[in-house]
Amino acid sequence: MDNAPRYLIILIVVFLYGNFSLCADNVTDNNTNVSQDIEKINNLLAYIEKNIGSQTDSILYLSRQTLNNSLKINYKEGISSAYFLISSIYNIRSINDSAIYYLEKGINYITHPKMRADYYWNLADLCRITGNYSSSLEYSLKLKDLVEKEIDKRYTFRIYNLLGLSYQALMEFELAKENYLKSIVMALKENNRPYAGIIYANLGRLYFEQDSLELALRYFNKGVRIEEESGLLGNAGNSYTVLAKIFMKKNMLDTAEYCLNNATKLNKTSGNKNGLVHTLMTVSDFYYIKNDYSNAKIHLERTIKLAQQLNIKDILSEAYRLKALIASKQNNYKEAYENFELFYDVYSNLYDVERINKAKALEQKLIQQEKESQIVALELKKQKTINLLFLIITGLIVIFAVILSYYFIKIKQFNKQLKQSKNKAEESDRLKSKFLQTISHEIRTPLNGIIGFSEMILSLDTIDRSELKKINEMVLKNSNDLISTIENLVDIAHLSTNQFNVKKSKFNLTPLLRNVITEIKHHIIYNNQSPIDLQYELNGDIEMYSDKGIILKIISHLLKNAVLYTEKGFVKLSCKVKAPFVLIEIQDTGIGIPPEKIDVIFSPFRQADNNTNIKVGGTGLGLSIVSELIKLLNGEIQVESEVDKGSIFYIKLPIH
Repeated sequence: MDNAPRYLIILIVVFLYGNFSLCADNVTDNNTNVSQDIEKINNLLAYIEKNIGSQTDSILYLSRQTLNNSLKINYKEGISSAYFLISSIYNIRSINDSAIYYLEKGINYITHPKMRADYYWNLADLCRITGNYSSSLEYSLKLKDLVEKEIDKRYTFRIYNLLGLSYQALMEFELAKENYLKSIVMALKENNRPYAGIIYANLGRLYFEQDSLELALRYFNKGVRIEEESGLLGNAGNSYTVLAKIFMKKNMLDTAEYCLNNATKLNKTSGNKNGLVHTLMTVSDFYYIKNDYSNAKIHLERTIKLAQQLNIKDILSEAYRLKALIASKQNNYKEAYENFELFYDVYSNLYDVERINKAKALEQKLIQQEKESQIVALELKKQKTINLLFLIITGLIVIFAVILSYYFIKIKQFNKQLKQSKNKAEESDRLKSKFLQTISHEIRTPLNGIIGFSEMILSLDTIDRSELKKINEMVLKNSNDLISTIENLVDIAHLSTNQFNVKKSKFNLTPLLRNVITEIKHHIIYNNQSPIDLQYELNGDIEMYSDKGIILKIISHLLKNAVLYTEKGFVKLSCKVKAPFVLIEIQDTGIGIPPEKIDVIFSPFRQADNNTNIKVGGTGLGLSIVSELIKLLNGEIQVESEVDKGSIFYIKLPIH
């Protein structure tokens, strides 16, 4: 169809649609009118879907009008379909933010499971492309649930490939490999060789990230050949980009340049903007390796511009980092520092710890459901055994006593094994869930800061003392954050697996509390806060027979927590004896805790305000560790708090 007739048809449809809009404004309870309106909406949706590849704004305008009229009569199927089509139009135009926005708006109106599967697929893929890996994993697992329940079979092997990509982005390489291999087997079983070629290339990228270059080359050569034969030019462009990285690592720069030329050509031909931004970044790396900083900077500017346009955060962080390194090589230290700060800001926001843990919790729920299905199957098997028993008894009455005794023993053993198997499965799931929640991506952020700033120092010939002081402060802060995170992870792991031993001895509590106060006053978290008054009220010596180290850890956690969340006013520690207990109070004039959050603050990775970690950092493990340690000492902890006025933590510990 040429352009003139197409525009004419669109204008006619818009005209008819305008008449429909007038009708919709005067909609009544008449079922006939509503049915006619729905039929018109469905016809328009079918027309939009057929012409969605058109780059004209008329299709987008028609989609918006269809959405408005669906909203007027609250036709949910029309609303969800219109939002999906508008998102698809933006997706085709590589306007990723708008595509995600309309999908998130429309997901609340879905009435059909297949439409829900399409939403999950597109959201998972777009979130992965833009660097929101936690959301990508969450939507992928929801789609996996639909596929495995056989609600929708269209994404059978594709969902495992998408899960592999999500896990790879989160550096969970074994889980990524497991899902890729499962996807390949299923794709080949359904004779979808082109898609198998895509997964071979993804496996190649996985081995490249693990520095297994020969394995990576083997899979890429297999994958890119299938992609080119199948006309998957955009995928082939992506593969050639990573092949170039492999040859750059092997110092085969001529071959790398050949691969980059192929990647650029294929990505431009296929209109693969997402692939092109990765290629531009690799070209920048190529010129950096050749010490051609001028060309590297030119390509970096193009990379940053396109990455910002497409909102691809991981490429944006790489580009800022390389700009910082080039600037330091050229002795432009101010520019180096500015770009490294930009890199660090983007990178530290790439991984959403809470959502990653939430997504993994969803995965554990799916695994638990699968195990429960296996238990149901065992129960069915048990029932069949019982039925067989009665059939045999009926047919062989003569040997009734022998057979009954035999099967009674077997069933008893089977029930015992079934119960043991169920208990082991539940215990295994509990430990695995705890472990997954503990391994926080918070470790990567301070570690990356330490490595990055250290690289800057090593690459600088001369540096201004003020800039050196800033870098040293950042390295020190990230080092303390990393040590604190690791200590908390070790403590919660020991507590979760009952490996925390209580070692009691006789000691005086008062000097211990004074030492904790002195330590907090000299700690970096206290020095970084606005001036606050750190007070204590201790009445004489208090002799205790308990674990001195555990009590020190409890008080340190609570005092540091109080200082972190108090911007002005005071933090006060007081202690008194009320036999047979010691009562310790820690009061602050900080931000306080909402009443509805009091019950969750002692759970791992939970904070009173979900945005608090943005201001003060932390994994949310401190109060969880405190609660568990107090239980170990047979003590109790309670909280009184008022938002914006402060909190009081009451600790009750046995003297002996």
